Amino acid sequence: MDFRCHPAGKHIKCAAMKPLLAGLVFGLFAVFTCRGNLQLPEPPQQHQPWHPDAAIPTNILSAVETMFDQGFPDPRGCEYREIEVEVSSVWKGKSALVKTRGWVLPAKAGETNRFAICWNGLIYPVAKISAPADLHAEITSVVPVSEWIRNPIGEEHTVLFTNSSSTRVLLLLHCGETAAALKHWVPNRRLIRESQVEMRKPSAEIGGVENYDPYLEFAGDWAWAMFDRIICAHMRGDEALALATARQLAEVQPKIEAEAAKRGFSRQPYYDSSRHGQQKPYLDFFDQLPQLLADLERRAKEGHRVGVVESGLQNITNQTERIAALIRDLDLVQARQWGQPGSVNLPEDPIVSALIQEGDAAIEPLLDCMETDKRLTRSVSFWRDFFRDRTVIPVSSAALDALQVILQASFQGGAPEIRAYWHKYKGMNLDERCYAIFNDDSAASRWLEAAAHITQPENVTTFPRGFSMTKPAPTNEPVRLRGGILRAKSNPSVTELMARRALEVPTNNPNAYDLSAACQMGLYLAAWDAAAAGPVAKTLIKRARTVMEYSDQQNSRPDQRLGTFVAKLTLARAQTGDTQAFEDYAAWLKTTTPEQLGFSLSECLEPLQKFPTNAVLQSAADNLFGDTNSAWGKLPWRGAGLSSAIEPEFISVPAFRRLLSRELDKKTVCGFIEWQTTNMASFQITNYLSGSRAIALPADSQPTNGTSVELRWCDWIAWSLANEKHIPFFNPFAPIERRDEAIQNAKELLDSGKASTNWDQVCPLHIPSNSVMHEQKAR
Repeated sequence: MDFRCHPAGKHIKCAAMKPLLAGLVFGLFAVFTCRGNLQLPEPPQQHQPWHPDAAIPTNILSAVETMFDQGFPDPRGCEYREIEVEVSSVWKGKSALVKTRGWVLPAKAGETNRFAICWNGLIYPVAKISAPADLHAEITSVVPVSEWIRNPIGEEHTVLFTNSSSTRVLLLLHCGETAAALKHWVPNRRLIRESQVEMRKPSAEIGGVENYDPYLEFAGDWAWAMFDRIICAHMRGDEALALATARQLAEVQPKIEAEAAKRGFSRQPYYDSSRHGQQKPYLDFFDQLPQLLADLERRAKEGHRVGVVESGLQNITNQTERIAALIRDLDLVQARQWGQPGSVNLPEDPIVSALIQEGDAAIEPLLDCMETDKRLTRSVSFWRDFFRDRTVIPVSSAALDALQVILQASFQGGAPEIRAYWHKYKGMNLDERCYAIFNDDSAASRWLEAAAHITQPENVTTFPRGFSMTKPAPTNEPVRLRGGILRAKSNPSVTELMARRALEVPTNNPNAYDLSAACQMGLYLAAWDAAAAGPVAKTLIKRARTVMEYSDQQNSRPDQRLGTFVAKLTLARAQTGDTQAFEDYAAWLKTTTPEQLGFSLSECLEPLQKFPTNAVLQSAADNLFGDTNSAWGKLPWRGAGLSSAIEPEFISVPAFRRLLSRELDKKTVCGFIEWQTTNMASFQITNYLSGSRAIALPADSQPTNGTSVELRWCDWIAWSLANEKHIPFFNPFAPIERRDEAIQNAKELLDSGKASTNWDQVCPLHIPSNSVMHEQKAR
């Protein structure tokens, strides 16, 4: 059967067709690496007249015709077949074959590779062509994903009909499948409202699809598919495909910008200080395209090369030549992002790691690289994979990270700052450098950095942006500190220097004293010399309490939340045997509220958690949680930032368990819960919290989708306790009598102290440990 699209746009099923060999493999994995200057072919009927269906609304028709004029691939004259194409993602950067269906372009004489149009509107080299597929049957039997989940996902999904975005509309319309095209189009509601407000549409018309110009949505989805493929192909080393797509996008981009302006779309302003007052392009997710295109052109001219780490770094015995070769290979760095939001730990790449191992000898060449090298690596960073945001990391950033690890120092001012630092401390080893910094009154900005290195355990290695690596320590042997050799220093000793830097207030400028930094220095001193830290910690706590009493500093940046330092310095005092430490802490705790401590509340209450049987702390907890008229005596704690009202660490505190037991007596309706789909429920707690959680119910007892049940406050507390594995499984959809019975059992567990048991091991029906999928504070 022939499933080609008729030039007039009609889908025709003809009788005979020469059978093609199913499973025809073109071996593109080998071809992809050497195909050089790849040319993506043009579909056979790209410029042929199209006779659209009269049922197509004029606003959609106008946008569709423009898109095909601008080069969106026309599927007419191509066979719709089962195919396999090579794709990858921003997470792995490694290629994989995906089975999908697409429009295979006719073979040309002498052509080695075959190509097909996929559902994201891109032409792909085909790794395998299989049996013909029935387009009409597929689009009438399969339901694409909903709008909220379709925004920018990677090409491993968008090549499928079920996950393609608005690009499916254009392809279906040109194949004559008008009804399916309109049915499966889920317009972007946000874009509808924004565009209509910007174009000053009457309020009565805003939100209506019939008044919506979908051109920018169509163009944006297609352009994003191209940009995403450029990024993914570049990451996996398929430079030919990345370059061919980048050239295509560079040609299309100005056409999209001009057409959007012609249609009256408004541009958004930049909000960063460097571009304040300027307007963004309509599609601002590929600001880096010119730089990326230039880098791909460079790679094409230079040709493929094997890096020295792969070919044998040990073969280069001259260190200068070895460093030069490694720096040349920095454009091959391909470390991957570890999470979202997150960042890329470039030093984990073998090339950067090898440069770090070269030590001080690599510093000058790396500085030159930072200043002059404009190349890009194969590493990519992004905010979220479902946001249209990708940045290919420059080679200069890899050089910076290598320098920061070698020097064990952070820099914000670029190469000039690093050169000045290197000029000042060149010739000193790291320990000598740290001591010199500590002993330098003018080096205040680096005192904490030096203290952090000196007190860092030897089995811990730190990297830029908060990354660290810990090696297992030998059994029954204490882990030494990296700066241990400096214990021999005297006049002044490291202990004396740390104490001085923590307590000394500049007489000429008292405002220059950074109390948060001083408190952190006190904690470093406790790690270095616990006995000497006691008096320093006591003084710092007193200063912190004074500042907290007269200012709101504890609610500023997280590293300046003085309540956290009060708690940690209290623990440092207790370690020295200071019997007054907990008395002072308890006195301070009485003056606080959950709202004052904010998101650092858990850290501020750490002494209560670590010493739940200490008489002084037990009494403080009783006063805190036992007074029902205080801010601490009822849940939820206002402004504390706790997403579920149940902070897992507090369950060990008897007074907190008694507070929870009181909360389980409150039967006032506070919201509702709704069953969404298999093992997932959404909830709304009035004026407090909304979101969704996983909940494991047996298949035969699951409610029907959309079932809504009122939640009482006691239900919410019990469900939260079960979610944290402190009590057995709690079913908020159960009849009230069953819920009340479970709540009574929970109270008994709390009263007996057994609520801290990991009930994940006790009850087979539990909420998975990653159950909180999404929760959002009510505003």
